Amino acid sequence: MAVGEVRPPQPVKLFIATLYEDPEVLAHILPRLTERLGDIEWQSDPIPFTYTDYYRDIGERLLRVFLVFRELVDPGMLPEVKLFTNELEKSTADATHLRRINLDPGYFDGGKIVLATTKNFSHRVYIGRGIYAEATIKWEKGDFRPFPYTYPDYRSEAYRPVLRKIRELYRASLSALSSNPKSA
Repeated sequence: MAVGEVRPPQPVKLFIATLYEDPEVLAHILPRLTERLGDIEWQSDPIPFTYTDYYRDIGERLLRVFLVFRELVDPGMLPEVKLFTNELEKSTADATHLRRINLDPGYFDGGKIVLATTKNFSHRVYIGRGIYAEATIKWEKGDFRPFPYTYPDYRSEAYRPVLRKIRELYRASLSALSSNPKSA
């Protein structure tokens, strides 16, 4: 029986799924995100978020915007990114809100979208520093396919163009990396 060879993981395309009511809150935190995570390569149009009342502490007319970062990253940095975004969320608190934005970091690795969370569950894996990872939706047979536990919004047709765009950006970044390996 052969012994498995330990190799570094392939880099991934980092994104943050934001959820907010007031666009000024997003505009306010963008410089802090780019200072820490690099340039934003692409930003989705706002998508109305009507899938659950879970985030009503943020507002009632919520919008989802995906921010996709230019540089490919090591997937092992996901816990650090989640801890950073949690602190950013807290920094948006005011007299009536514990936070005014939700920031869900994740990545696409070619086969799946992975999201970071602080909540454990049967289908989540602990990745360190109090953070868990969930393979939220998979790329299979030419499209994104949900798992039984996939969040309703990530199952929706409204998110498909965004997820496909993340995949397209990832593939282009990988292609650029392989044609110029010294830039890595």
